[in-house]
Amino acid sequence: MPSPPSNRSVRDWYWREIAGVPFLLRNIINIQRAGISRLILLIDKNHKDVEDFYQHIIQDVRISLKLQWLSSSQQLMQTTKGTKELLLLDGSSLYEKAKIASAITQNSNPKNSEIYRSYFLSETSLNSILELIDNFKYSMLEKIQEQSIDSEPKTPDSEKQLRVYLPERGKATISKKTDFQVEGERIIKTSGGLKNDSFITRTLSRPISQRLTRLFLKTPFTPNQITILSFILGLGSAWCFFQGGYQMGLSGAGLLLLSIWIDGVDGEVARIKLMESKMGAKLDIFCDNVVHIAVFFSIGTGLFHINGQIIFLYLGLLAAFGSLISFLMLRATIIEDKSKANSMNKDQQNETDLIDKLTNRDFTHILFLLALINHLDIFIWMTAVGVNLLAVFLLFSKMKLNFSMANEYKQDL
Repeated sequence: MPSPPSNRSVRDWYWREIAGVPFLLRNIINIQRAGISRLILLIDKNHKDVEDFYQHIIQDVRISLKLQWLSSSQQLMQTTKGTKELLLLDGSSLYEKAKIASAITQNSNPKNSEIYRSYFLSETSLNSILELIDNFKYSMLEKIQEQSIDSEPKTPDSEKQLRVYLPERGKATISKKTDFQVEGERIIKTSGGLKNDSFITRTLSRPISQRLTRLFLKTPFTPNQITILSFILGLGSAWCFFQGGYQMGLSGAGLLLLSIWIDGVDGEVARIKLMESKMGAKLDIFCDNVVHIAVFFSIGTGLFHINGQIIFLYLGLLAAFGSLISFLMLRATIIEDKSKANSMNKDQQNETDLIDKLTNRDFTHILFLLALINHLDIFIWMTAVGVNLLAVFLLFSKMKLNFSMANEYKQDL
C-alpha cells in the first residue's frame, strides 16, 4: 500500500469512498471473493493512524479472510517463508474479483497470463519493487518486469527467493483525489444492468434506474430496504387499480413504473456496494411476484367495479392464479438454477436464460400505455391468458430440466 499524499492520513485516503464503498474495503472484499483466504497489508506503520485504521477495518462483518498488517519487506519475507506463491497487489490500484480469480486459475502457466507475470525475487529485488510502487514510478517498474520475465532460475533457493505474481499496472490506479470520483462513475456505469436484460429494460428502465442509483448511493439505504420501498409502491399501485376509473388506473400504472425503476436500483446498489446476498435475491423475487398478483387481481376488480361485468373479476382472479403458479415455478427454476449455474451444460443454461427473459417486467410499460388510452380491459385479457401459458411453460421446462439432469447423473454413475 503506497503512502498517501503528504497532506492525507492513511485512514482519510484508503477509507475514502468509491461508489459508496471505502477504497481499501472494496479491494479486500473483491480479493476475498476471488478465493483468497489470507491477506497481508504492507504499509509503513510510522503513519500515526495506521493501528487505529487496522482496527477499524477488521470490524467490518463482511471480512472473513485472515488479515495481517506488516510494515517492512523483511517482515513480509519472514511471514511468507515457505510459501510457494505470493500474489503481490499494488494497493493504489482498484481490483476486480474476476481479474484476481483469473490470475489464481492461471497460476499453472503464469507467463501466458495477460494479467500477471511470474518471478522469483530476492528480498533486495522485492524492496526495489515495493519502493517503486510506493513512489508511483510505474515506468521503471515496467522495465523491471521486462528484464525479469525470463529470469526465473531453474533451482530457486527457497530461503532467499520467493515466487511472486506481480500485477500489470491497470488503468484503475488511485493517485490523486479526482481518481476516486472517476473510478466511482466507471463502477456505476459498468455495474448497472444484467446480461438477460431485454431491449426495453436496457433502453427505458436502466437509464432511469441508474440515475436513481446515484441518488441512493448517497443515502444509508441498504439494498433490502430499497426492495421494501419498491414493494410498498407496488402495493400502492394495486390499491389505485382496485378503486377503478381512468384517473386511478393511470395513477396505478405510474406508481407501478416507479416501483419497477426503484426495483432495478436495489440490484445495482447491491452489486456496486458489494452487498449481494441470497436472502436479498429471494426477497426481491418474493416482493416482485406479490406485487404482480395484487396488481392483476386489482385491475380485474377495478374494471368490475366500474363496468359491472363479472367477466373482469374472473379474469383478474385467473391472472392472479397464473401469476401465483408462475411464482412457485420461479422459485424452483430461477433461484435454484442460478445457484447451480456453474454446473449446467449449455442446453440447461439456455433454458434458464429463456425463462429469465420471459419473466421480465416489460409488461409495465405496455400497462402504462393501455392505462393512458383507458384500455385496461385489453391488458387484463392479455395477462389472464399470457401468465397461465407462462405457468404451463415453466412447469414443462422444470420437468425437462430435471429429466436432463437425472440422465446426466445416471451417465456419471
